[in-house]
Amino acid sequence: VRLRYRPSEQDKKREREQGALHMKCVRLRYRPSGLSKRSGGHANRLQRTSSPSTKVRASSSYSASSSKNDKVKQQKKKNGTSSNKDTSVAPRDFDVSNIQKPRKGCDVLVDALVREDVDVVFAYPGGASMEIHQALTRQEDKITNVLCRHEQGEVFAAEGYAKVTGKVGVCIATSGPGATNLVTGIADAMLDSIPMVAITGQVPRRMIGTDAFQETPTVEITRPITKHNYLVMDIKDIPRVVAEAFYLARSGRPGPVLIDIPKDVQQQMLNPSELDTSFEPSKMLEYYDKRLPADPRKGLLLDVARAIANAKRPVLYVGGGCIDASEELAKFVELTGIPVAQTLMGLGSFSEMHPLALQMLGMHGTIYANYAIDKCDLLLAFGVRFDDRVTGKVKDFAPNASIVHIDIDAAEIGKNKAVDYSVCADMGQSLGGLNKLFEEKQVEINAQTMKEWTDDVLEQKKLKQMTYPEYEDAIAPQHAIKVLEEVTKGDAVISTGVGQHQMWAAQWYRFAKPRRWLTSGGLGSMGYGLPAALGAAAAFKAAGEKVTVVDIDGDGSFLMNVQELATIKAEELDVKVMIINNQHLGMVVQWEDRFYKANRAHTYLGLEGKEWHKSANELDIYPDFVKMSESYGIPAKRVIHKADLRAAIEEMVSHEGPYLLDVMVPHIEHVLPMIPGGGGFKDTISDGDGSMFHEERPMKGL
Repeated sequence: VRLRYRPSEQDKKREREQGALHMKCVRLRYRPSGLSKRSGGHANRLQRTSSPSTKVRASSSYSASSSKNDKVKQQKKKNGTSSNKDTSVAPRDFDVSNIQKPRKGCDVLVDALVREDVDVVFAYPGGASMEIHQALTRQEDKITNVLCRHEQGEVFAAEGYAKVTGKVGVCIATSGPGATNLVTGIADAMLDSIPMVAITGQVPRRMIGTDAFQETPTVEITRPITKHNYLVMDIKDIPRVVAEAFYLARSGRPGPVLIDIPKDVQQQMLNPSELDTSFEPSKMLEYYDKRLPADPRKGLLLDVARAIANAKRPVLYVGGGCIDASEELAKFVELTGIPVAQTLMGLGSFSEMHPLALQMLGMHGTIYANYAIDKCDLLLAFGVRFDDRVTGKVKDFAPNASIVHIDIDAAEIGKNKAVDYSVCADMGQSLGGLNKLFEEKQVEINAQTMKEWTDDVLEQKKLKQMTYPEYEDAIAPQHAIKVLEEVTKGDAVISTGVGQHQMWAAQWYRFAKPRRWLTSGGLGSMGYGLPAALGAAAAFKAAGEKVTVVDIDGDGSFLMNVQELATIKAEELDVKVMIINNQHLGMVVQWEDRFYKANRAHTYLGLEGKEWHKSANELDIYPDFVKMSESYGIPAKRVIHKADLRAAIEEMVSHEGPYLLDVMVPHIEHVLPMIPGGGGFKDTISDGDGSMFHEERPMKGL
């Protein structure tokens, strides 16, 4: 970067007369600031000249200090002590090695990511973000970029990474279509409270608002679906903005934050000494920080504990807010003996192998979980938001219960359902405070009353066990997932797309630990499963951990981001894919059967006139996922017969590296039990399948 300027003798004479230095930077001016003499040197500030056409000449702005040196030389000459050696190149106390190279905005950004301990990013390059990718190549020893094949794939991968690690996921895209391809994933992270920072390139500042090529108003588009977003207009703001973004993403109720950076800001140059990286985000965001909930007050927790002690039929309704409080939750259940129902997002926060675990509640929850909610007199809603897929008809949800709601987000308390006791605080701290009250016997539970209630609930658990049809030869989708749980010993990380396979996975794969379940809950984004598994596998690879990651997907959902097979192969990520293939959009078919007289409205995904379920001809299966997977260099197999299932799953799980297993299942199977939308517990559907509603010829063996 630095070049030495070598003037002619005539130039030397003229510049000595002007008191100028001979050392110069090409297109950079050296403008020393005044440090105290105690520092023993100058503060070095490199600044671009005002015009690219400026000639490489010594700056007269240095004449004050250089003229002082000339006076010293002239005095020495009078005294006869001058030397033929030119000493006017630099002040005696100036150390050239201390000059810091100017940094581009893109490098400043990547430096900021390093300070946030980011080890993996998911980024796809484009015209407005390629500077960031160039900077990432200069920090490859600290940050790994996983090159997904679509921006939606990368944002879902960032979610998967965040879910298994608890850290902030990072994705990067270019402007225009790159940024808009992130929107679904950003909205998904917002609804499911996933900490994520999305960084997008933008057209240069002077072109914003001109409808330039690949320009979209990214900040305006994403404002309703982010916790906050930024448009960075100055390189000096980058360190502060990145620190604030990560703080916002992970604090309080987690969520996504977007940073939009114009290309010319990425290219802007600045001396590192001019960057402020010493600030504390919580102090910079004072207004936001004041709104974060304080530690739970003992008085409020004491009221909750007394309500629990006085209740005869309490039940726990726990959600995603308890994922990081699983130890405190387990202790609470041990102290109180209260049965536990979990939401779709809360699976894994409490071990489903525990005798008091009622598994999932809600639309496709277990009958005994919904029974407990319907009969309870005290509902302990911990880390939940009373989602419509849980409550159904709100007034019929826990109709006879007083409600305790503890959540970190004040906006959720009382939003959908009126509550009797509320605590806005961190879930781990709140459970810890309640546990202390029970451990110290400040409040005691009537053991006999609690036993009578739990005996009733556990009796229902025996009477209303989850079941599925046993076919002679065909593979029931529930059976395939149950066998997968047995083969992996329930210790795999499971991701899903959205649809019937998602609900079957939630029902039949039981989780004993948190952060093992990756699914799109609030938004219900098809195409989520494969990239989320990819993100989880990338996290484990970066950490040097060996964990089995399986994407249980539907044939419709899988196709929406099938291109990420290329990423999995290229990045050598150990992801297993088990497709529950019924050749239909299964969940929509189920609703057609139940509520639309089985009228098929564009839900068949195969070729017309070649329906495998009717012909039983394997050549009619469309598309051919086995050939598709093999074209990406990933081994694959199809299994049709029940007798071959276990061996096929064992082969998939034991294979080193990625693998795809296509499991063919009947399209008439329904996810049961089911409470219709807007219904209540009394409306539960617990039997039947698609064969009840139409006359299609069933598969052989059904």
